[in-house]
Amino acid sequence: MTMPTPQAPAPGFPLPAPPESGDGKPGGQLNAKQKTVLGCGGMVALFLIVTMIAAVVSPSKATKPAEAKPAPTVTVTVTATVTVTAPPPVEAKAPEPSPTQEAAPQTAQVPDMTGKSGDLLVEALKTAGFADGYKATSFHDVSGQGRTVLLLKNWKICDQDPKNKAVPLTDKISVGVVKFGESCP
Repeated sequence: MTMPTPQAPAPGFPLPAPPESGDGKPGGQLNAKQKTVLGCGGMVALFLIVTMIAAVVSPSKATKPAEAKPAPTVTVTVTATVTVTAPPPVEAKAPEPSPTQEAAPQTAQVPDMTGKSGDLLVEALKTAGFADGYKATSFHDVSGQGRTVLLLKNWKICDQDPKNKAVPLTDKISVGVVKFGESCP
């Protein structure tokens, strides 16, 4: 905002001097108290304007459809008393011990997969009846390098224990492997 530059008065008409207040300031300037009052008043006016705009823009309750109110609920409580007389307790006899056989663990035939890949053994164990062929096995590197056996199709079975034998489904099959292309020890 640019301020207009004062112009020289026309000949014969001097410019009026701004009136001075009692504190030595020109009459057109505001003191701190006047600025505070005007600032607060401006904020109140702004709040009122925003509130009026919001009231005009938002729908009133009168324009909303009436909501159905549920009928009041009535609860009726009926109390009845029933007396039951139990017969005297009867001594229970312990059941006669019967000769029982312990359930034999389920077994499955472990095929000999020597020379084949580890993933084929896992599939064969699933087919034989093991719930999870991978969990039924314990693979280890027998090359002496101590490598971790991860991708079973890349590993050749050198030795397995047991093989060609029926074992309980809870037994672990120990499998010694080397990478394909390597010789079994």
